[in-house]
This record gives sequence, C-alpha cells and structure tokens, in this order.
Amino acid sequence: MPVPYKKRLGSRDYQNYSTQELEKAVTAVKNGKMSQRKAALMYGIPRSTIQNWMKSNVKLKTGGQTVLSYETEQELVGIIQVTSDWGYPLESIEVRKLVQSYCNANKLNIRQFKENLPGINWFRNFLRRHKDLLSLKKAQNIKRSRAEISPISIHEYFDRLRDNLAGVTPNNILNYDETNISDDPGATKIVARKNGKHADRLMDTSRTSTSVMFSGTASGKLLPPYVVYKSLQLYDTWTNYGPEGAIYNRSKSGWFDTHLFDDYFFRVALPYFKKSLKEEQKVMIGDNCSSHLSYKVVKACIEYNIRFIFLPPNSTHLTQPLDVAYFRPFKGVWRSLLKEWKLKNRGVLPKCQFPSMLRQAIESLGNKSQKNLISGFRACGIYPFNPTEVSKRLPEGFEPPKVHMAEVLIKTLKQERFKTEKPTVPKRKALKLLPGQSVSVPEALEMIKIKEEVKNEPKSKKVKLN
Repeated sequence: MPVPYKKRLGSRDYQNYSTQELEKAVTAVKNGKMSQRKAALMYGIPRSTIQNWMKSNVKLKTGGQTVLSYETEQELVGIIQVTSDWGYPLESIEVRKLVQSYCNANKLNIRQFKENLPGINWFRNFLRRHKDLLSLKKAQNIKRSRAEISPISIHEYFDRLRDNLAGVTPNNILNYDETNISDDPGATKIVARKNGKHADRLMDTSRTSTSVMFSGTASGKLLPPYVVYKSLQLYDTWTNYGPEGAIYNRSKSGWFDTHLFDDYFFRVALPYFKKSLKEEQKVMIGDNCSSHLSYKVVKACIEYNIRFIFLPPNSTHLTQPLDVAYFRPFKGVWRSLLKEWKLKNRGVLPKCQFPSMLRQAIESLGNKSQKNLISGFRACGIYPFNPTEVSKRLPEGFEPPKVHMAEVLIKTLKQERFKTEKPTVPKRKALKLLPGQSVSVPEALEMIKIKEEVKNEPKSKKVKLN
C-alpha cells in the first residue's frame, strides 16, 4: 500500500491560501498597485512565492511532483475511460504497461520506474489523485451479442414504446422476467493463515437451481412469484410456507415453456389486471421469447385491453427493470440466507425448504423492494418515459474526453465491440471405432481417407432381368 504523507511536527506550513488569492496578489503587483512586501502581508502569502510567480511562467503544485506531467496523466485518464466505455477495461498491470510503452516510445528514462514500468504503489497513488474520475470495480462479463446493441435499435424501441405507453398509469405497466435461483452461495473473502496455500470452507454446494418468474409494476408493487421446479412430479411439501399467493409448478427441464407461461399469465398477471377497469390500457413488458405467447394469451389480451411489449434482443441488461435494479439485491440477500442455512446443515437445500427461504429473501428486502422496482423502471427509461436514461449508457452516449486521443484507438475499439466475424469450425467427420478403441492422429487421417475413397467409388447399376 502507498505510504500516506504525515506532516512532521514543527515543519513550516505550505500553501495556507487559495489559488484565487495568489492570483489577486500577483495581479496587484504586476499592475503596480502595491509592492511585493505589502501584497505578502495583505494576502498572507510568502514574498518568495510571489517573486517566483512573477519571474517564471512554470506553475508547479505545492509539495512533491508527480513523475508524469499533469497533461500526460490527464491523457492516460481519458484513455482508461474510453476503453472502459467500449467494453475493454484495463487492469492495473495493463495501465502500468501502457505507461511503460509511452515512456519507451518517447525515449524517457524514468529513474523511479524499473525499466520504465511503474510499480503498484504508483498505480494506487495515481488512482488516489484521480479518485473523482476513476475507481477500481469488479468487471462483469457480457456476451458480444449484448455489446453489439446499437443506439439505432434502442431508439426504434423507444419510438414504439412512446406510443404504447401513452395514457397508461404506472399501476398498469408490468414487467415480468424469469430468473435462476441457484444452490451455491458463492465465494466470499475470509481471514486465514498468511502462509497457507489454500483457504477452504466446508460447505456442500451443487449446480441445481430453481426457476422463478417475478413480476413488478412501475408503481413498485411486486406480484406473487411463480416457481418452477425441475421435476416430473410436484409434492405438497414443496409448496409450504412460501410467499403469500405464490404459484408452484414443475417441468422436466426446470424452465418455462408455453404451457407454463400460459398458467403464469392466467394465475398471476391477469388476476392483477382484472382489478383495474376493463377499458383501461394495460402493458406487459418482457423479453422476446417465443414461449411467452399463445392463442389463449393473445385472446385474453384483446379482451382485457392488454398489450405485450417485447424488449430488443440481447438488451435486457439495459431495458429490463427487474434485471437492472431488482435481481441483484434480491440474490445478494438469497446468498446470505443460503450461506447461513448451509453452515448449520449438510447437503443441498431440499425443495421443501425452498419456499420458506424464498419468502425470507423477499421479506428481507422490505421497503427496498418497492424502491428498487421504481428505480428500475426509471433507469430503463420506461416510467417516467426518458430514452436518454438508456442511451447515455451506450458507448456513443458518452461525451469524448477533452484530451488528445489517438483515432486508431477509437477505431480499434469499434472494430472489437461490433465484430461480426466468428471463428470457422471445420466440418466434423465421425470415426467408426469399436467400444474402448483409441485412435492416433495418423490413424484418424487414414480412416477419413478410406471413408472418402469408398464414398467416391462409382455405384454399380442394378441390371433388370427380363
């Protein structure tokens, strides 16, 4: 860690005045309104400081100077911000190597750096100097298909959304989304022996998960969840002590299909909309999934004046209110409760315990649940309607840094983010092997060669006998 500066007892004070007062004092002396001695007494500034500012145009800050100039550090800050905006953030070692390449390219020999590579203490002090512009964060990996969301598709979505939301009250704007609740509480930092190689914790975890459909309105109301177990049967103990009004079902895959979504719609969404007047316009917002529409659902939507609005593909991290503001705090509470249960019990969480754990997680959020839903609809620009809430989070929505930035860097970032080329996968050819038989590369090539020769042999024509 960088050593923080501590003022030594008895040392003289540095810069007990503002920059504005210094400028006033220097201007007054330059204009002949007062002498340097009088300006020093009036503004409380050392006479030698005023002399230095009168003689030289080089204005250095008080105290120790940085290795790189102020302009160079500002340009480095701009590069870090732009690369982060385009989805290619730099790690600490990459920032340090970037500085090393800059020093080597400009033939600089920085004695404080070993082979022009800054140390970790320089990097930490660099972040401290620019804490208003930069911070260390844990990066979240997103698929390239999500990164390829363009402002054009977002603008087209909001153009359609504006017409569909005209005159709709927040109580009648419903967002639904399916999420996966796992049996793994995740890794956490612990205190362990310093020289130990491993830090293990005895806790049974598995990859099993349960699918839950959540629904929330723009007014902050959370509807009862719809739980789908991965099973062919449904037992009574799997439905006890759960959230009030929750619905339980099962499927072979553990995910929603058309039948299950129909059941969710008629048992959760439609009963809620029936509380409003039939002629009032109602809106359901969700991802564009083929299993979310059927003839029965469309017929009911026409009867009760309900419109479905599908989100642009691969954009739920920007346009789905539940995804943006609700699921993360909910799953944080879920992992805490799950860890507490696993520290007291052995094995995976049984399905009979899942409903009560789900109820505890939802109730633990309390009033935050309503605030998170309202914030999610606001952040997604749905209610209040504000497309700039989403567009400003796209790379094109960021203002360019007010420092020199190489055009080749921006061009490279664009090519990487919107890259459409995919690696070519060679066509596979099955090898005929006996059970337990292995094969080497030459043997595999020989088998393929024989197979091709047999395939290319002319087929004998069948002769019909009269």
